[in-house]
Amino acid sequence: MARPSRIISTLLFTLTLSIGFTPAVQSQSAQPPAAASTPSANNADYVAPGREDLEPAEPGFDDNTVDNQAGKNWHPTTNPKSKVTPGQMRSDKEEIPGGFTKEQANRAEVQEAEEQATQARSRPQNFAVVDTCRTYWPSPFKVCGKIREKYDSLGGPRSFLTWPKSDELKVPDGVGRRNEFVNGFIYWHPNTGAHPITTHFSVAWARTGWERGPLGYPTTDEFGLSDGIGRKQSFEHGHIYGSLAGLATIRGAIYNKWVHTGAEKGPLGYPTGDETITPDGIGRFSNFVDGKIYWHPQHGAHEVRGLPLVIWSLRGYEKSEWGYPTGSAQQDPEAPVLVKQDFSKKPLDARAVIDSSGESLVNGKIINKFALELLESRGLTLPVDQALPSGITPQTFARSVSRCPIPDSTQDQYGGVTIPSEYDYWACIDGSKDWVGIGRHDYCTNSPDQFPSPGQNAEFSGGCARHDICMDEMDRIGIGYGSCNNKLWRDMETICTNVYSGPDPRRYGCRDFRDTYWVVVTGFHSDNL
Repeated sequence: MARPSRIISTLLFTLTLSIGFTPAVQSQSAQPPAAASTPSANNADYVAPGREDLEPAEPGFDDNTVDNQAGKNWHPTTNPKSKVTPGQMRSDKEEIPGGFTKEQANRAEVQEAEEQATQARSRPQNFAVVDTCRTYWPSPFKVCGKIREKYDSLGGPRSFLTWPKSDELKVPDGVGRRNEFVNGFIYWHPNTGAHPITTHFSVAWARTGWERGPLGYPTTDEFGLSDGIGRKQSFEHGHIYGSLAGLATIRGAIYNKWVHTGAEKGPLGYPTGDETITPDGIGRFSNFVDGKIYWHPQHGAHEVRGLPLVIWSLRGYEKSEWGYPTGSAQQDPEAPVLVKQDFSKKPLDARAVIDSSGESLVNGKIINKFALELLESRGLTLPVDQALPSGITPQTFARSVSRCPIPDSTQDQYGGVTIPSEYDYWACIDGSKDWVGIGRHDYCTNSPDQFPSPGQNAEFSGGCARHDICMDEMDRIGIGYGSCNNKLWRDMETICTNVYSGPDPRRYGCRDFRDTYWVVVTGFHSDNL
């Protein structure tokens, strides 16, 4: 079962509100609710007129049928006509907005006249207006009761919803009510009140089964998050988030775990998909920009990211030899690389897996076989020459290399981390000599020093050269390579960030390769090559 978590859709969107609240943490159940019903099982009476061909289907923020500001100059009809009088109707004098017909506009004006007359008759006697419904020209569809109160509080047609596209409708539970508008809905329930749902958020809500699904009814309006990008709306049993990564629902124990990691400001980033059942029918998982959270009734909810996720996913996720995650990943002491994580069957040790994979030759240079496997999983195949000769270790092969390529430091191909001018690229060893000068003598010398990707490569040569120089200095003063290893990781992160900016999906692939390559390099020179 495919479970992509790192492909980011660069979706453009229109922000409909500008509140900028931070998300409130709400109490969730310890276990995810039951599976959602399908949207087709929640056919709410009928589709409002004009929406027959506009089913919520786009995974982004551009599903509005008209501009959010289309009704900004709206005003009620002044002295509306109580009957259709040719040549004297508002529709004869003004352009009809919103895609409504002249017939609908005339009917709306007559309804406005009737409503104003009813209000006028009731005021002198101090009677409460029994009919709380109202017409908003040119739409002939009425908005009533609590839904009307909410609609008016938002600005009526001046709001992002613009004009009504349906009268008040029932929902399948027989309790709630809804109105459809050009750019969304307002749903009302006696326990949750009335709340608007924009067309784009209704896309995600519809996927889970509307109000009959696991989210239930909305309990808040949609609001902006403090990063100025993301959007959120809370429901009875979960939430919908929208960002440049798309639209996603999140709830229960997985939501609680995500909040514990820092929510959208944490290392996982925004959710990119709805909660999904694992192939065994027992666990659940949600994808995020930079990782996943898996839940199992026996093991709880745990995030998986970085190298443990790379290895775990390539070996089959929960069906692999490790099973489900039971704890969070542990970081290497020399750099922020996640290298170990506990799983239900046995712990996952990234170093052990990568180091035991062996090496192959690519264009005469050593490359770790797991690194090759990772690149191939990203659709990038390198020409493998052969395996290492029998009885030859990678370290022995590295010492036998008699020449090294000369870098072209004039090209900006290193992502902002250049090869220092004092670095002697030719100071290599040929099996009969000792090291000469400052030479490029670790694993970086003898393996592909880049993350090859379609269109643009992230070249690690600059970081590798600086790592060499640092190692030589540590040898001179007689201490370990910890600080050098940490600096190598930071340089490689700088390169990935500079080469693949913003939400480029290659940036996340580069980071996966960065961590893999870092583990290979730091393990390769453990014998002080």
